[in-house]
Amino acid sequence: MKHRKIWQLLLTILLMGVMFAGCASAGTKTANNNGSASASQKTEETSGAVKKKAAVKKENGEKGTAMSDTNLKIKVVANGKEIVFALNDTSVSRSFYAQLPLTVDVENYSNNEKIFQPPKKLDCSKAQEGACPVGSIAYFSPWNNVCMYYGDMSRYPGLYVMGKAVSGVEQIRNITGKVKIEAVRQ
Repeated sequence: MKHRKIWQLLLTILLMGVMFAGCASAGTKTANNNGSASASQKTEETSGAVKKKAAVKKENGEKGTAMSDTNLKIKVVANGKEIVFALNDTSVSRSFYAQLPLTVDVENYSNNEKIFQPPKKLDCSKAQEGACPVGSIAYFSPWNNVCMYYGDMSRYPGLYVMGKAVSGVEQIRNITGKVKIEAVRQ
């Protein structure tokens, strides 16, 4: 007899819990009709805000430096051909640009890039490591190499993207020997 009363009491509590949950849900739906957001809508809005912040962080880099294009453009002249690169707004790009004009020896490295060494190490303090698609110019800080890519390169520790080719990208593969690098005055 005692067990039967205990089961009845538990069943009653369970049913009351279900009823209260249903009432709470109905109250939320009514509030939605009056213009307030449901919990799921608030979660979606919060999720969207988090995704937007992540996209901005990705675009701006870990240290908050904008990766957008600047008015800084350089010209690489090699074998009578020109490649023009638009540099992004990073400390590494600005420190490279400050060393121009340069005449350097370019070497082939691996099967996707041409490299050379600037006279001084570049400032990577406010720059973002990143992947380099075809036509990218980047700085590999461990070796003090500037890299021009004619094949894709994935993200790699110490590889800082400086910009992209806006003309002559097809010439990168053919660069050899001494090249002249200078600022493009606008």
